[in-house]
Amino acid sequence: MRRLAALALVAAVPILIAARDPKGDVVACGSSAAVVDPAADVVAVDGSAAELGTAAVWRVTFAEPVRVPDGSGAPLRIDVLVRDPLIAPVTRGDERGMNRIVRWDDTSAGATEDVMWVYERTSTSFNPPAIDGRSVTLTVPGRILLGEAENGTENVERARWSVVVRDGDACDVVGDVPVYRLAKVASSPSPTVSHLLPSRSPATAPPDTGSRAGWTITVILLLAVTVIPFMVLRRRHP
Repeated sequence: MRRLAALALVAAVPILIAARDPKGDVVACGSSAAVVDPAADVVAVDGSAAELGTAAVWRVTFAEPVRVPDGSGAPLRIDVLVRDPLIAPVTRGDERGMNRIVRWDDTSAGATEDVMWVYERTSTSFNPPAIDGRSVTLTVPGRILLGEAENGTENVERARWSVVVRDGDACDVVGDVPVYRLAKVASSPSPTVSHLLPSRSPATAPPDTGSRAGWTITVILLLAVTVIPFMVLRRRHP
């Protein structure tokens, strides 16, 4: 029974939508040393599929607030390793099982995300992440992460992910290979991706025909009350 329970737990790992790392690395970080700086120590990563599944969002939380820019040695680097199951996986050094990388280097608050298609050997720059204290939130549309479908977008729910954070020669890893899924969120615009949606001007309200008809009836009644008695009196007293 214990063996069956252990196998069931292992099978459940790929469906996790958030990973916690409260006391160091979840797995060994290759040949690199573990991070020492608390501002580079990952304690949680949450991934979600937003905007009806057309955008991927990752929130990486550290033990202490992130310093922007990172002025101590090499800049902090966040790599979200992504596997599109429709494309062959790639191995690059200690990183394996992925074919997409969402990368951000902590060089400035305006530093953009770099979305790399490893298998195709191409890359695209996107918007800067949202930085709030201990958290860095990276947002990537599906059409940039996985490719553009016939309708001009792409659903990201099939993607699997893991995270590697590097601080010079040290690193912190959440997930050995990309196995985590993106959680589905509500279809209403979220604060992290609402800037991707086209703005709409408020619709002009139609004229209130009921109010106009009411004013017309009121004017007629006032004329009837004032003009008609005046005409009657004038006929009686020429």
